[in-house]
Amino acid sequence: MKLQTNVYTVQLDHISYPTITGHLENGAPLVIETNQKQRDDPQFWAVISAILQAKLWVPVSTRLHQLFDTDWLVPAAD
Repeated sequence: MKLQTNVYTVQLDHISYPTITGHLENGAPLVIETNQKQRDDPQFWAVISAILQAKLWVPVSTRLHQLFDTDWLVPAAD
């Protein structure tokens, strides 16, 4: 399996529409960017709130600081 190097592991700390803040495993703060589709989706905000309450860790893109829509799944090796 190929190691994913473009992923931060983030635990959510606070939600204040449209901003989501969290922290990395080393404690560094991170602001997670949301796109327009996410901002307009009440289901998205309900799920994000549940993730915050459960204190789950989520994958976030290192380049764009956005949540991965594939969760922790990685592409199959060719």
